[in-house]
Amino acid sequence: MPRFPPRPTDTAPLYPADELVKLQSIMDNRQGQLPAPPPPPQRKSTWVGKALALVGVAVVSGFVWWVLQPSDPIDRQVAQPQKTAGEFEFTTVPELPEPVKDSDCAAHATSQTQAFFKTTPCLQLTRAFYTAKLPNGSTVYSSVSVVKMKTADEARQLRELTQKDGTGNVKDLVLDKAISVPPLTTLANGGYASEQRDQLVVIVESDSPTRGADALAHNKEMKRVSADAIRLASSFGG
Repeated sequence: MPRFPPRPTDTAPLYPADELVKLQSIMDNRQGQLPAPPPPPQRKSTWVGKALALVGVAVVSGFVWWVLQPSDPIDRQVAQPQKTAGEFEFTTVPELPEPVKDSDCAAHATSQTQAFFKTTPCLQLTRAFYTAKLPNGSTVYSSVSVVKMKTADEARQLRELTQKDGTGNVKDLVLDKAISVPPLTTLANGGYASEQRDQLVVIVESDSPTRGADALAHNKEMKRVSADAIRLASSFGG
């Protein structure tokens, strides 16, 4: 039977201190000889994520570049407003910004030209009014008339008739009282020019209230303005 309290001889035997030191040394040596644990494997998901991120950046960059590009290809010529070059710069007036049209040319002509229209009616008369500035700053007024005949031969006859002196003409818009430019009552005393375009005859008369002492020089300058204004018929005649 056990005895209480136990005697010193009854306790578990203890290792000597030098034996414990030896055992600790052996354990330490074994731990130093163990191979280092392999590095943890790199996760594939990290590289996949980076790759997807790069692809996303490339897609977004490409989209931004596409949005910022012009809608038309570079080599396609962009349509530009066409402006016919000329000696003078012509401008419409607020009082008559649009061309005036009529089918009765005889009612808007004088003298032999009126008689011609009564026997050879036109198809349409279109007239427009412009102003231009001379180098000296004075204003010139131009009435541009486009007469459409049935045939090119009739157009030729009309032009030949109006080119002669004293045979009358298509009324300019000042003479026809469509617009008032005092002190002028007509532009017929200035300069005349005309041109045939198949069935069309373009007739221009120009004048300025400012006149120099030389009447011939004034008439020559007004003819130059009228000759330049013929090109304006392309914008409304037809």
